[in-house]
Amino acid sequence: MAPCVEWIRRTMLQLCCPNKPFCWATHISMAIGLLIFVNVLVIFVPNIKDIFGFIGATTAPSLIFILPGIFYIRLIPHTQEPVKSRPKILAFMFSGLGFVFMFGSISLIIQKWMTGNSPDMKGH
Repeated sequence: MAPCVEWIRRTMLQLCCPNKPFCWATHISMAIGLLIFVNVLVIFVPNIKDIFGFIGATTAPSLIFILPGIFYIRLIPHTQEPVKSRPKILAFMFSGLGFVFMFGSISLIIQKWMTGNSPDMKGH
């Protein structure tokens, strides 16, 4: 089995059933399901540019906007700085802006996939 599918399978097993003992039926069904999913992606995705665009649209806002704001909110104790303080409210807004960028980018990518052309971007 491909190493990346093996890592994904282990992660999925830990997420779906963390306290269950090892079971061959679960192991095999998860591996087969992941292999089918990967093969369907390979068959139906026309080129790698679409995959890179989708990955970039999700990871860039996460790394730039969402994660720093959430880390700030979680790491600064409530005793040192209350939730309704100005910096934490700005961190919430910063993370929210990241979600807006992410969903906006993903919606444009999906629109391009469905229509077959890119939205009208005059001058670009």
